[in-house]
Amino acid sequence: MTNSKPQKWRPVFGEKLPPGFKPPTYAEELSDSPSVPKATPPQTSSKSTSRTKDAPIKKLKPKAWPDYFAKMDPVERILFAYMAYTKPEDRSIDYFCSYDHDDYRSFCFLDRFVPGLSYQGVIRLFTKWFKSGFLAEGRYSKTFTFKEEAARSFWRFLNTQVQSDNYEPEPQKTFRADLPNTLDNLFKFLVLVEQGEVLVTRTHEINKHSLKRILAALTEPAGSDKEFCPESYFFWLFSFARRFRLLGQSGDRLVLTSAGQELPESIKVEDLLCVIYSEHFELIQNKGFFVVLPVLSRCTKWTSWSLMISKLFSEDTVCNLLTKETVISLLDPLRFLGLLDWGKYEQDIFLRVTPLGELVIAKLLQGHELEDDIEIKNLTDSIYPMSGPDTAYVQPNFEILLPHSASWAARWKLSQIAVLEQQDQMLKYRLDKTYLLNALKRGMPGEDVLPVLKKLSTYPLPENLILTVQQWVESFGQVSFLQLSLLECSSPEQAASIASARKYRQYVLGLYSPTAVIVREVEKLRKLLEKQGIYPTPGVLNGESVGKRNETS
Repeated sequence: MTNSKPQKWRPVFGEKLPPGFKPPTYAEELSDSPSVPKATPPQTSSKSTSRTKDAPIKKLKPKAWPDYFAKMDPVERILFAYMAYTKPEDRSIDYFCSYDHDDYRSFCFLDRFVPGLSYQGVIRLFTKWFKSGFLAEGRYSKTFTFKEEAARSFWRFLNTQVQSDNYEPEPQKTFRADLPNTLDNLFKFLVLVEQGEVLVTRTHEINKHSLKRILAALTEPAGSDKEFCPESYFFWLFSFARRFRLLGQSGDRLVLTSAGQELPESIKVEDLLCVIYSEHFELIQNKGFFVVLPVLSRCTKWTSWSLMISKLFSEDTVCNLLTKETVISLLDPLRFLGLLDWGKYEQDIFLRVTPLGELVIAKLLQGHELEDDIEIKNLTDSIYPMSGPDTAYVQPNFEILLPHSASWAARWKLSQIAVLEQQDQMLKYRLDKTYLLNALKRGMPGEDVLPVLKKLSTYPLPENLILTVQQWVESFGQVSFLQLSLLECSSPEQAASIASARKYRQYVLGLYSPTAVIVREVEKLRKLLEKQGIYPTPGVLNGESVGKRNETS
């Protein structure tokens, strides 16, 4: 279908424009086919086949590349940006042509629900790029490698498309980067798992009651409002814990793996983040976002998202990049990871990159390794310090104050025996009898409680606290369950005979009822009874089933 009129421009999510904001004009263009059902093969973009096949394709010199980039249709520009970011080496065309809807690498989709190119369209596009000089032959037959100089040239071209305007409004509502709460929430989730608070169903999903406890324990990121979904935020955090293999399952509960148990003692925040950053960008399924990345790294002041998109694309519907839900789903994870702030202005969205985001995005675009980067380490240390001191202030009222900059190792030890009530500049814990007894129930030695507090405390522990904690510890384990066996006899006389006989003395502990004898070492007693001509029934009967049978008889 051909549109007879140019598309009318609208800002993100609404009609109003901020003062001084100039809407772009659009050329008349063809529309792609609508989003296709999951089971239907995607249609080839009309943009990718609109040019005549007769035009010869010549190899371009690097100085002519910007002119080529300027003539790209939106689909080609998106896919070229994705290639420039991932810089594939020695890949065949089949690598980019999976029809699996969840395969984020596939050129068959620009987004999860937005069709891209067919197999034939990918072949034509790769042929054109190869002849133009953007692709080189791989080391193996029928494979391609994307040239790094083509990526650098493309990033420079995109940066020239969006120039900073003099008008820089402040958003009416801002949502600030919040890396500290993200890391704190990961820590608190690991504590809940270690304490056995996270149950799972038979389908390996988190139990709904456990999910409620988790969400209640987590701190919402700064500036969250009705558009923030706590469940989505948690499962996003949960995905990182699984990706790092911090979690396992034992019975109906999640448990920490050895890696999860070691993390609080050995964590290096910058190393953890560098892996998270790299993986997060690789897993973004909206390929149009990779066109935005080089411009985003330069948005150190508030920048309109809709204006930026209008300068980069010739149509405002491609990849849903002007859809409210899509924009927030792309920006919020970057905000949680400390890379940007975003805000609302009228019906538009504004954003700005943080110093950490500017550095990380620039290095990812350049293909640099993030690990062992001293600049990233210095920035993360200033945002989320863990340099201590690891000294706590234990109060007579059972409150314990620990600096927020204390190491995870110190916080982990304290979280085993005290409840975290508040976190600000100081973390406020409280000693609680039930919480402490549950720690002992999980296997923490009672004799370790006071030494942990003494090691963390700056000053001698208050006497009243020492006495109370000792009483709590002593109250644990005053009663115990014992696993014993009963020998059920046919008559009280037989039971009394077995219970009083010297030959059975070492196996008999007493009478449970006139006809039941409490015994131990069942198999040895069985052999001894058989030598005396008493043959018990085979095996050991389940006591509960026998009791129910007797009740009904």
